[in-house]
Amino acid sequence: METNKPYRIDFWLTLVIGSLLVLLVITLGFSFFMAIFNAQLNSRKEFLNKQTELASRGIELEIRRFEEESKELINYLEDPNHELDDYDEEFTYAVRRLFNSFPQLVDTVWVDMMDSVLVFNKNDRTEFFRTQSDKGFPSTDEKRFSNLILGKKGFRVLYSLDLVSYAKEFVMNYYLNPGGGKFLIYNDRLIPLNSNSIQIQASKIADLENDLALGLKGFYEASWQRNDEETSGIIAQYPFSFVLSSESGAMVFAVPAESLTSGIYQTYFFLFLGFVALLIFTVGFFVVSIKNNLEFQRTQEANIQEISELFDQQNLLLQELKGFVYFHDAKGQITRISDEVRDILGMEPHEFRSAFKAESNNVEVQNLRAIIFQALDEKRDLVDFEYDFIMPDGKRIRLKVFEKLIFDASGQFNGGMGICTDITDTYQSRIKLIESENRLRTLIGNIPDNIFLYDNDSRVIDFHVQDKEELEEPSRQTLGKSLQEFVPHGQTGVVLEAFYKAREKRSIQTINVKWEGPKGEKHFEMRFFPLDAEKMMSISKDITTQKIWEKGLVDAMNAADQASKAKSDFLANMSHEIRTPMNGLLGIIDLLEQTKLNAIQQQYVDIIKNSGNMLLGIIKDILDYSKIEAGKVEIFNEVFDPMQELENQAQILSGLANKKDIAFNFESASKQDFLAQGDKVKINQIFLNLVGNAIKFSPEKGKVDVSVGLEQISGDAYFINCKIIDTGIGISDEHLEKLSEPFYQIDSSATRNYQGTGLGLAIAKKLIELLGGDLVISSEKGIGSVFEFSVLVKKVEKDSLKIDKKELSWAEVKEMGETHPLKILLTEDNDLNLQLMKLMLNQLGFQYEVARNGEEAVEKVKEQDFDIVLMDVQMPIMNGLEATDEIRKLPKKRDLVIIGLSANVFDEDQMKAIESGMDDYLTKPIRLAVLAERLEHYYKKIIEKRKK
Repeated sequence: METNKPYRIDFWLTLVIGSLLVLLVITLGFSFFMAIFNAQLNSRKEFLNKQTELASRGIELEIRRFEEESKELINYLEDPNHELDDYDEEFTYAVRRLFNSFPQLVDTVWVDMMDSVLVFNKNDRTEFFRTQSDKGFPSTDEKRFSNLILGKKGFRVLYSLDLVSYAKEFVMNYYLNPGGGKFLIYNDRLIPLNSNSIQIQASKIADLENDLALGLKGFYEASWQRNDEETSGIIAQYPFSFVLSSESGAMVFAVPAESLTSGIYQTYFFLFLGFVALLIFTVGFFVVSIKNNLEFQRTQEANIQEISELFDQQNLLLQELKGFVYFHDAKGQITRISDEVRDILGMEPHEFRSAFKAESNNVEVQNLRAIIFQALDEKRDLVDFEYDFIMPDGKRIRLKVFEKLIFDASGQFNGGMGICTDITDTYQSRIKLIESENRLRTLIGNIPDNIFLYDNDSRVIDFHVQDKEELEEPSRQTLGKSLQEFVPHGQTGVVLEAFYKAREKRSIQTINVKWEGPKGEKHFEMRFFPLDAEKMMSISKDITTQKIWEKGLVDAMNAADQASKAKSDFLANMSHEIRTPMNGLLGIIDLLEQTKLNAIQQQYVDIIKNSGNMLLGIIKDILDYSKIEAGKVEIFNEVFDPMQELENQAQILSGLANKKDIAFNFESASKQDFLAQGDKVKINQIFLNLVGNAIKFSPEKGKVDVSVGLEQISGDAYFINCKIIDTGIGISDEHLEKLSEPFYQIDSSATRNYQGTGLGLAIAKKLIELLGGDLVISSEKGIGSVFEFSVLVKKVEKDSLKIDKKELSWAEVKEMGETHPLKILLTEDNDLNLQLMKLMLNQLGFQYEVARNGEEAVEKVKEQDFDIVLMDVQMPIMNGLEATDEIRKLPKKRDLVIIGLSANVFDEDQMKAIESGMDDYLTKPIRLAVLAERLEHYYKKIIEKRKK
């Protein structure tokens, strides 16, 4: 009984401790889960509040942004720099961009153009439409959500808005837990914004509305019905102001609150219960095992050797440590060794024992014995060392030996017990770490930048500077100081802000600072970043040379801008001076063609007309390239059939080919109807230029083949591919690379066969690149050339193609003029131009009077009623712009049609004319057909006004 007593004590002690441990784990686990649950619930509340606030502020900011951007259309309409054509495609593009910037918000836009009302909207397929209203400009009372913008010049824009649809689209970006709901309170209505069928209690809705009336945000715990089930949760609301109507609204987000045994916690909760059950089972099993083993422990031999128990325990450990255990006697002979020696050294246990016999001469064994004997001489009882070992297969490994020397009670050496482990991987990692540190030191030593280390309070800990002579001593004086103690005056705030921002965000922050040194002012680029949790680092790069270079670059840019302006002024003056005499030349040719001419006279007229047109083409090339070079070319998209359009251009060019007896062939790869959106004018210009060049440089009896096709890139994006093959003069490799450069001509001699400016191909190449394509030229001298180009277009549906209305012919207009004749005031100071304009108006059959300057024109307008005023811009006494401004100030003369006449062709000149009050602008030389078309256009408008 006395023998069993210690075992009973151990048994009950184990049982009590195990039970207490189970209770402690359950208590701690439950407390842990409750803490996580409460923390997660608080986090969810904070997240819901933040989401609601972000949504409310976001939609308020978007409405404010819309309020600002909606004014841009009025600004656009009143911008004096726009041409009349800009109010067509460019204005439509501006409205479309506003629709795209606020999807779902803008429903319809009405624009009062003073003479008409335009309506812009999108259908369910997001197709954009521009129509003209036949019901006039609507009242704002007719629209629930609207925004009316009034211009200073009579323009009005009314926006019809769909706030609810926009709010639904807007809150889709804000995530809520499954089962949550999103609502909008507006005009005392709770409007659901997602598909969740949540029915909030009326009392909670009243609380929301009360807080909203006071302009307060709110957070509430509530319950609601969802799919006929009672659900408890939390609701957050945040008010916002709908600035367009001076009314208030609020965003309301609601999410269900999960219990400890639901949602994400359910898995962890039951996992914890399983763990507790497993712990109870383990303690019970352990207690039962102890009880069952009590009798077995009594029968165990009391004389089990401690060394054997230690050996067995260490073997288990060595399986993971890649090692083996050995024992040896006082003579150094191995008495026992673990079987792991096979895996570590590649030797059998008996081979290892043989190596340590007394008669063995193994060199490594002798070295190990020497180490043991040295430890005995030094009276040490522990031996610890490493060495390299060559395995039987030739593989080199690194071994670590730890041995305990055993002595008896009298101090006599009895042998030793050791552990030998393979530390090859650890050793190689250590070597790599040392090499990496050495490389880092070498790298830092060779970095040309200055490096400083700081603590988290911006105090300098260490530094490295490359310029030892100049920066060593000043840098040493900063040790222990904070940045604000030595940063130059005026830059402290910026430097400290970058330092603390880098520490808080754990990211690189870059600033530029200026430092006064012994050799003058220097500029540095400083990069702050965290090195670890306790230290910060900065790397400062000397950018003084870069700053000097940047200043030189700015000066060079200013000089280039001045040169560009001088070039533009020169081109404007040159264009004006050339176009003024060309106006008389080409104008009189147009009139001369209307007379009866014999064959020789007609031939002379054709020569003069072709020469004049060629000169105009040269002027146009120079001005076009100037525009492209200045980046002022705009892309105008319209819907058209590219295959049919290019075929029409080919038919025009075929006449030129027939004159030279050139076999001209046009082939379209696509026979089906294909509508595209792109810049039709520029595509035609490229086509006419390249095909015209091929015909121009092909000899008589030559051949020009043109093929066009379509290539789909992705979705609605297509390439129009065109290939032009001619049998012309060909181009050598030497000239081929420079062919598309401006003003470059292969033959620039005075006896060259082909005339031109050398700009046509350069303009075509630039336009192709602007349209997203590429130009490839291949040629063989004396054989011919191949020009291939592609431009990017967008495929559209057939119903997008606008059908042009049939226009009246000029013969019909002249007949109508007999019943309602136009009375025209011609204002011109140049005798040649005046004579030409008289002949043209006589040819067209209109009545007119003449004024020789702007002041005389104003007086005649005061005295008589005219239908149209043809106003020259540059005149003495009072120019055309000043005269137009004075006429517009006269009562009942705001509707008088004034058409400007000028040799200035730049856009800014036309903008000035429109800004002064002119209705239209014609550039000289004025052609008879163009003048007739413009008079026809305004004739119709005048007739419509008379009918009203």
